[in-house]
Amino acid sequence: MIATRFRAPPHPYGRGHRGVDLVGAAGQPVLAARAGTVVFAGPVGTRTVVSVDHDDGLRTTYEPVRPAVRPGAVVRAGDVLGQLEPGHPGCPAAVCLHWGVRRGAQEYLDPLVLLRPPRVRLLPVPEAEAQAAPEPEPRAQQHPQA
Repeated sequence: MIATRFRAPPHPYGRGHRGVDLVGAAGQPVLAARAGTVVFAGPVGTRTVVSVDHDDGLRTTYEPVRPAVRPGAVVRAGDVLGQLEPGHPGCPAAVCLHWGVRRGAQEYLDPLVLLRPPRVRLLPVPEAEAQAAPEPEPRAQQHPQA
């Protein structure tokens, strides 16, 4: 269940919620959303964080998590990263996983897009392009043989 949704900040240093808070249970395993390499697993201030870099330039973060992995570990989607700990500040539930996704150093994305299949949409062809397109060549007519 989602306790708090992603809210993009208006600029890189603006206020927002740079991830989603998912209601969980203390001790629950936290799984890697995608395959990648663990780049951080440990304390950041008063919380514990696990960060995983992925081949496409995205980084997922999970907190508060008691890590079961070390930096440099290669993980597959669904591998256990650690156990969920209580006490995520700002979450309305007693135990929440804060899950974030970042592209590059400052572009935060809604992590829920990783769970949705991509949508393909066909866009209309503007009239000018449709008029400039060449006409298909006529097909040869076939006549039944007598």
